[in-house]
Amino acid sequence: MRITRKLIDFLSEPRVMRLATVSEDGCPHVTSVWFLYKDKSFWVSTSEDRIKVRNIAKNPCVSCIIDTDKPPYKGIIIFGRAKLSRISVKEMTLAIVKKYSPPNRVTKTFEELMRYRRVLIKITPTRVLDIMSYRKVNDKL
Repeated sequence: MRITRKLIDFLSEPRVMRLATVSEDGCPHVTSVWFLYKDKSFWVSTSEDRIKVRNIAKNPCVSCIIDTDKPPYKGIIIFGRAKLSRISVKEMTLAIVKKYSPPNRVTKTFEELMRYRRVLIKITPTRVLDIMSYRKVNDKL
């Protein structure tokens, strides 16, 4: 299955990503996050004190799912590598907030998030599957 305008549109909607990281003892840690798909990568802005950040610093292997919870079910499963970055944190965080917040709440939500030291998680997909068929969408989006 190739990357289509339909898939890009799906990723542009304010859907929640469930991000799985691996803890030091090998136990999975799953958390729901806002994300932005840009430049063939998934971007997440988070407080730097989160468990997912500590896990990624020790093991960059992640997986995530972005899906619907009502029929007809659709979505993708992503396997990839995560990298932590502090470059353009404000700009990327603002772009993510604009995706999820109503226009009249963008400034307030952004200011609330920026009260805490933030870091970006850049997820580069190594494999992407369609959840309904488990067909490969593409090696890299």
